[in-house]
Amino acid sequence: MKKIYPLLILAFFASPLRADTAADFLMGSVVKSDKWKMDRVKNRETFDGNVSFRNAAYNLKTDYAVYDRKPRLWTLKGSVYCLRKFKDGSSIELRCERGDYSEAMEKASLYRGAESIKIKYLDPLGKALRGSCDRINAQESAASIDFIGNFRLATENMRIFSDYGFYDNKEQSFLLHGSTAAVPQPPGKARLSPKPLALGDREGYDFALTGEKIKFLKDTGEVKLYNDVAGWVKAGKTR
Repeated sequence: MKKIYPLLILAFFASPLRADTAADFLMGSVVKSDKWKMDRVKNRETFDGNVSFRNAAYNLKTDYAVYDRKPRLWTLKGSVYCLRKFKDGSSIELRCERGDYSEAMEKASLYRGAESIKIKYLDPLGKALRGSCDRINAQESAASIDFIGNFRLATENMRIFSDYGFYDNKEQSFLLHGSTAAVPQPPGKARLSPKPLALGDREGYDFALTGEKIKFLKDTGEVKLYNDVAGWVKAGKTR
C-alpha cells in the first residue's frame, strides 16, 4: 500500500460534476493491492491485483494501476470502478475498462471495453441520472467533461441520444450534438444519428424531438433544443 495523490480520484468524473473538493478526504489515504513493485530505473510504481482505495467519501477499484513518476501519469486497467459520495447525500458512480490521469495537465481520460462506460448520478432525494458513452475526457481546471461516442443520458421520464456531449459545471448543463469529427465505432456498434434525439413524456405529453443541439440542465431537468428542430408531441396515455 502507499499514499495516493488527491487529484487522481478527484479527476475521475466526480469533481467536474460537483464543486466539492476531495483534498480533505484523501490526505493520508492509501492504495491497497495484491502486489506492489517499484522500478527505480524507470521511476515507475506498479499495483497489480485487487487494487483498491476506500474512505468515507470514495471507493475506487481496478485490476491494475501504474504510476509513472517522471511524466506524473496514472494508468488504470481492468474493471475500473469509482463511487464518490457527497455531504448532501448525492453520489456519482462510474464503471469503465481503463483510464489515465495526468497530474501535470490535470486531465483524465476514461475508455470503454466490451461494454460502454456507465455513469450513475443520484441527487440528494435519490433521483437518478444515468449515462453511457465510449470515451470521457475530463479537464479539472476547466471543470468540464467531454463525452465522446454513443453518448446517452436517461432520467425517469426521458432519454437523450447523441454522438457527443459536453458538461459545463458552471451552468450545471449538458450540451449534446452530433460529432464534429469522425468517431471510431466499436465492433458491432452502429453510428448514432448526427443530430441528437430526445424521447420521453412530460406533463401528460409524449414527445420525440431532434435538433442540431440539445441542452439539458441537470438540476432543473429543463430541456432546450436549437436549430432545425423537428419531431412530434402528443397527448400521452391516461394512467
